[in-house]
Amino acid sequence: PLTTSSGCVYTMSSKPKMDMALPLAQLLTASALLTSAMFDFDFEGLDLDTCADFQVIGLDGTQYPISRQTSTVRDVMAFLEAKYGIPSDEQRLCHEGRELSDPSAALPEDLLELHLLRSKADEEEWLSRVAENPFALSDAPASIKCNKAVVRAAAVRETSALAYAADTLRQDRHFALDLVSADGGALRYFAEEVRAERDVVLMAVRAAGSVLRCAAASLRADSEVVLAAVCQDAKALIHADPQLLVDDDFARQAMDCNRLVGDYLASLTTDKEDREQQSRQEEDVNRQDEIDVQNAGIVAEAAFAHFQQSSAIFLDARSADEFDKSHIAGSMLFSERSPVLQRLAEQREDLELSTNPAVKQMVSFPSKPVILYSDSGSDDLAVGYISRCVRGTRFLRRACRAQPSLGNENRVFRLIGGLNQWKRMGLPVNGEHRPLINGNVLLEAGIHGYLDLDDDI
Repeated sequence: PLTTSSGCVYTMSSKPKMDMALPLAQLLTASALLTSAMFDFDFEGLDLDTCADFQVIGLDGTQYPISRQTSTVRDVMAFLEAKYGIPSDEQRLCHEGRELSDPSAALPEDLLELHLLRSKADEEEWLSRVAENPFALSDAPASIKCNKAVVRAAAVRETSALAYAADTLRQDRHFALDLVSADGGALRYFAEEVRAERDVVLMAVRAAGSVLRCAAASLRADSEVVLAAVCQDAKALIHADPQLLVDDDFARQAMDCNRLVGDYLASLTTDKEDREQQSRQEEDVNRQDEIDVQNAGIVAEAAFAHFQQSSAIFLDARSADEFDKSHIAGSMLFSERSPVLQRLAEQREDLELSTNPAVKQMVSFPSKPVILYSDSGSDDLAVGYISRCVRGTRFLRRACRAQPSLGNENRVFRLIGGLNQWKRMGLPVNGEHRPLINGNVLLEAGIHGYLDLDDDI
């Protein structure tokens, strides 16, 4: 029998007989009624889940309809977890009596059903594994990463294994109290809101004062918390709110807690004074360097006048390879990267025993101008390129200020435009006469073109 949504019932016998004598009109009417019955169906009330391509059946007989949109074992497991709340790490899927152990394996094309076995991760097994290797926790299933006993066992072996614990545990204040009481360093692996819990932080710093650095800012300004940290480690003061350090009452309490605090506070003051003095000295050096750059330039025409009269010492601040390719006739190599130049600036070069030709010349002729050059002689900070002769000039002027036997600092110059400008003017050169940059023939656009800049120097 076939029942339609309108309640009509149509019946066909198992061995239907056709009376060929029936008039054509009656045959057509019967056919129409049967067709109407076949398509008179309530599709809107259909539950599409029951029309899945295949199903997973649990041991208790529960059926889980699965869409064919899932193409791998992993897809099925993810679907079961997302829709039915069955954790993936507890799923074991079987097909025709064989477990599908490879999550990336494709599902059989003729698949009609899978069978689901559930097996929870074994706590004892994981306790054994983390006891041997605490970082095995990183490969543990989600249920184990939430397991306090296993995570605690891993953390006892290696505190940093806490990084692999589930977020729910690292946000658990009570679990944090349990761990930091034995190992204050564990605090750093807990969530920010836990590190803002006063009782948790107090417990942690009593076990490890230096962990104060991991506490919330408000607690690093809490005198009781900081004093607890200082009692354990005087150096914890470095992580305290700076306002506490200038509080005389707090300082006295801290020194009462730990006799090393006085020395440490004094060292902080000394270190601060030393840093300030060093900063002032560096500012003075930088200021003088700027003055040197401004005052040390000499144009090619003036330099050539000295060249003609042999009244200046010409030094090449480039590398030895570049010097060999081309250099101003009669000049000497004195690379900006030379350790001799660094030693001169730091007063570590013995001027009387030095074998460097440039140093010998400077000592022998302390009144002669010293002209350093490189490829371009640029001092244009705006384009991000400072020539080697500029840096060399700075060092050499510092050396002259420190060691008067090298002559007055103001005799040290840098050649504006560098060797390339010297070549453009057709002045005496040994080797390659074309302009070079770092040993390569310079483009027509000049050094700025070589550096993808706008204008030639």
